[in-house]
Amino acid sequence: MKIVSKTNVGKVREKNEDYYHVSENLPLFILADGMGGHLAGETASATAVKTIVHEFESKNIKEAADVKTLIEESIELANKVVFDLANSVEKYKGMGTTLSIAYIFEKQFIYANVGDSRIYELDKEGIRKLTRDDTYVNYLLDIGEITEEEARVHPNKNVLTLALGTEKKLKVNIQSRDIEGKKFLLCSDGLTNMVKEEDIYKLLMENELEDAGNMLMEKALDNGGVDNITFILIDTSRCES
Repeated sequence: MKIVSKTNVGKVREKNEDYYHVSENLPLFILADGMGGHLAGETASATAVKTIVHEFESKNIKEAADVKTLIEESIELANKVVFDLANSVEKYKGMGTTLSIAYIFEKQFIYANVGDSRIYELDKEGIRKLTRDDTYVNYLLDIGEITEEEARVHPNKNVLTLALGTEKKLKVNIQSRDIEGKKFLLCSDGLTNMVKEEDIYKLLMENELEDAGNMLMEKALDNGGVDNITFILIDTSRCES
């Protein structure tokens, strides 16, 4: 398995509120894009990721069901930790974060998502977005108020309807995919708002993973880099049985 991860503050923001983790000991991948006032966004994303990592490192995983339970319980705990911090420290009031998490167990890519960071699956058949953005624009799409074309340029397309740490309780949908012959991408919207899906696919399928990562970051910056840019690339083609 090959892994490439990168983060960049971008060309507009003064600080990087994205936070990610690629484990040295576990096939665990987490990416968070924080939101809030001064220091709050970066505090939310880092707190959530570190809380989840600690939970995974302290538990024994024997089967896929253990992974799913641990993802659910660790997200619930991270949500509580961020929520409590936001409500006990004035400067962190209202903070929250997106969260994309994945764990590879045997031949399964097990994942969950909160907010508008995304997880993609890529193979020779194409690129597929495995997650659905928790945004106001998607709500408008669901009720038929706007079209797909209108959604792409909507002024409120980044307004979240769900984020970790903003509500006392948080439930997530945990799913899984077969990994054979596939690549996966976890990314913040700083990448997807700057680089089209078809361009992401072409770069990842036509280049070595490290080169593709460099090109993706360069393209996101060249196209404006208006937000923090963070992504994790995973090539599972070398995973053993």
